[in-house]
This record gives sequence, C-alpha cells and structure tokens, in this order.
Amino acid sequence: MRAVYTLATLALVAGLCLLMLKGWRNRQRRQADLPAPASAPSTPAEPLLPPVPGLFVGTATPGDWLDRIAVHGLSDRGSGWLTVTEQGVTIERDGLPDLHLPIDAVRSAAPGTALAGKVVGTDGLLLVDWQLGDRLLTSGFRADDHDQHRRLADAITAQLSLTEVNQ
Repeated sequence: MRAVYTLATLALVAGLCLLMLKGWRNRQRRQADLPAPASAPSTPAEPLLPPVPGLFVGTATPGDWLDRIAVHGLSDRGSGWLTVTEQGVTIERDGLPDLHLPIDAVRSAAPGTALAGKVVGTDGLLLVDWQLGDRLLTSGFRADDHDQHRRLADAITAQLSLTEVNQ
C-alpha cells in the first residue's frame, strides 16, 4: 500500500511540474512580441563608478513585481557585475548573456524592496525602469554591498539628467 501512495505522490508532483512548465511557456508566448534587448556597445565607455558585484534578480512589469518577463533571458537570475557608464547600464551575468540598458532607454533608477519573487529589506535592491520596444520594464539588481544601491541610483539619475540637458 505504501508503494501506491508513493507513486500517487510522485505522479501528483510530476503533474504539478508539467502545469508550471505549461504556464511558463504560455507566458513566453504572450511576451513573444517583445524585441530583444540592445547589445552592449563594442567599445564600452569609462565606468562612472567601479563595477559593483551582485545578483541580477530579473525583470518584471512595473507595478506588478510578480509578472516576470520570460523572454530573452530577462528573467534569468545570475551573479555578475553592474557597471554604469555614459552609454547606459550594463549587467555582466556569469553564464548568461550580458544585459545592456542604453541610457536613452532608461527612465529611472531607485532602491527598492521587491521584484520578481525576491523580497528584501528596505533599499535592498536597485530597481531600474527602462523601455524595451513599447513596453516599460523594471530590472532588479542586488549588490553584494547593499549600501551601493543608493550610489548606483544616484549615478544613473545624474546621467539621465545630463542626457536630458544635452538633447
């Protein structure tokens, strides 16, 4: 009898996993119209701050931090380095494609508390709002040194202000 219960439990777990996979694939299908992010410039600019190590948390729809963006590797968590330059924000992820947010696509940056299923303490994440095609997205980065979030947000905001003045 124990074997029957074990098999039934395993079948239930396998069924739930298949349903989650189906849901993820449906999400990818719904987001298929989202263009691929820009590639990093071939000649990167000088960093405004030293690169900051941390964890790329993922990308979600602003205002709905549980609505992960499932296409183009934007939901893939990975450790890496965040660099702010005059050209934008680049996140080099270990084992994953780098993510470059051109400065003209960035809308805002600020410390935050939650994104894509990751909930942390006050100002525990750097949240960057950016435009991809006709959609506004929010990407999150959790620096190893959490005091860096405010400095990074200030550097990005200052660069946005400079870009607006020059246009």
